[in-house]
Amino acid sequence: MEILLLIGVVFGIFLLASLIFRKRTSLDEIEKDIQKLRERIIVVTSNSLPDRVIKGALGNVTGISATSASTDRGFRKAEKEALADIMRQGIQMGANAIVDLKMTTGSYEQQGSQWMVSKVVYYGTAVRV
Repeated sequence: MEILLLIGVVFGIFLLASLIFRKRTSLDEIEKDIQKLRERIIVVTSNSLPDRVIKGALGNVTGISATSASTDRGFRKAEKEALADIMRQGIQMGANAIVDLKMTTGSYEQQGSQWMVSKVVYYGTAVRV
């Protein structure tokens, strides 16, 4: 019985340590990732690109933040996560541009909290130019 208690305590310590020390992606890391993605894909809010001809539309793309934001810094991180996500999705589809980019947020009250939290969603059209 004592051995089970000891195993439970050790397991609990490892679980707590993993939660405390897990690697979180910082805002700076996400911005660096976006800079690298910009070398591979153009993203614009208009429905065309200056001096470029759209050869074909590949389909709709959507980027959703992993972070549920309840602070200004959290919202900036969520916005960057969603932008990086939509860029990766466009590249995966074979696009070299995303046109007609739009951003929206979904706000909701977190269960058991009085804080409003937001998820950021980008959507647009993946194209080849």
